[in-house]
Amino acid sequence: MSHDVLTYLLDRFATDANTLRARAQMFAGKASPEHGPDSAASMEMADACDRIVAMLNDLSHDDEDELLDALDTLGPELHALAERAPDEYVRSVYGGAATRLQEVVMRARGDGHDDDDADPDE
Repeated sequence: MSHDVLTYLLDRFATDANTLRARAQMFAGKASPEHGPDSAASMEMADACDRIVAMLNDLSHDDEDELLDALDTLGPELHALAERAPDEYVRSVYGGAATRLQEVVMRARGDGHDDDDADPDE
């Protein structure tokens, strides 16, 4: 399962980064949207997603338990990044990532309310 958890998280944040870059391109040179991040904020959010992917790739683990422990220790680091981020949108990326990691770890350890066969994205 450790491969599945890590693969899911890597894919999730890489996809988010790509989506945010597409949004940035869509709003480039245009007036700021009425709701949500503008082009520059979208790029900063994408960069934050890239940093999360790099942090995930840097985790050292030999088995599922070590991976889950490493993900647990990454959560507070992400919360700290959220607290230091000067932009509300970037704060939301880091804070949301910390929450997502906690949810995935809880589910993988059987502490969640969902079935073991549930899609981690639901």
